[in-house]
Amino acid sequence: MANKNDDKIRLLFCGVRGSIPSSPSSQELEEKLFWILKDARKYNLDDDEAIRAYLDSLPLHRKSFVGGNTSCVYLRINGKHIVLDAGSGLRPLGEMLMKAEFGKGNGELHLFLSHTHWDHIMGFPAFLPAYRSGNKIFIYGVHNSLEYRFSTQQEDEFFPVSLSAMGAKIEFVQLRKDEDMTIADIRISNRMLNHPGGSFGYRLDYNGRSIVYATDSEYKNLDQDTLHRYVEFFQNADVLIFDSQFTIEESIEKENWGHSTSIQGVNFAKEAGVKSLFLFHHDPAYSDAKLQQILDDAINYIRLDGDASKLNIVLARDGLEILI
Repeated sequence: MANKNDDKIRLLFCGVRGSIPSSPSSQELEEKLFWILKDARKYNLDDDEAIRAYLDSLPLHRKSFVGGNTSCVYLRINGKHIVLDAGSGLRPLGEMLMKAEFGKGNGELHLFLSHTHWDHIMGFPAFLPAYRSGNKIFIYGVHNSLEYRFSTQQEDEFFPVSLSAMGAKIEFVQLRKDEDMTIADIRISNRMLNHPGGSFGYRLDYNGRSIVYATDSEYKNLDQDTLHRYVEFFQNADVLIFDSQFTIEESIEKENWGHSTSIQGVNFAKEAGVKSLFLFHHDPAYSDAKLQQILDDAINYIRLDGDASKLNIVLARDGLEILI
């Protein structure tokens, strides 16, 4: 009997930070514990079951961490394993995949790169399925010399194992700008974004549902035709994963750094009729409290527009999984 979720798109966030991996400070942990213990005084927590129930009731930003791995999103669509970017989040994803067919050497994975800045490829040398003979890994990107860029970070000056020494069959696939392609009835298109060195967003359409991955882009000082092309690319997406690394103030200070804000994401989502906006590529210096404030500000901003109040805004977290 087929599982009722067999036809669903599985989306798993494996890395949501930008620029460099980060970890929470002891001070941040202490602040979370202080709030939890202070709040717990209002409840009767005399047994383990009551404690568990209380912890389950807490908001995510109080009881957990957003996560510190850099960009990596996993999709399971129509039986295919698709990955968007190879940041440090690729390492824990590889550990998960090794528990199934990749651990037996008969897995096939399709990896799409937005660009090859270090925070988007640094996880590949630690990707366990790439070391298992028999696995097949296809790496797609619009930038030229993808294999050279990947192999360079695994030269012995930087890493002890070369790309050529990995056991899996690794094939690099050169894409063209604005090219559409198909994998198992999944239509995948790309759109050039505004980022130093160039970055590309991807749109995946399957069975009437769509996911857009648009990280590492800035949208200031662009002409209306260019902005309209982005709206078209995002149009009616079920999920828009959007670079919201900066606050409004920081985006002014760091113009031409190639990143955007949650408010810009809300504006695009409203205009394009997006169903769910996922704030992504968080600044490594931002605490969970600051990220929660960014989320709250975006939600309050959308509430000013009654016609757009149906937009679902979510803070992307390491380990967050949804079915579409």
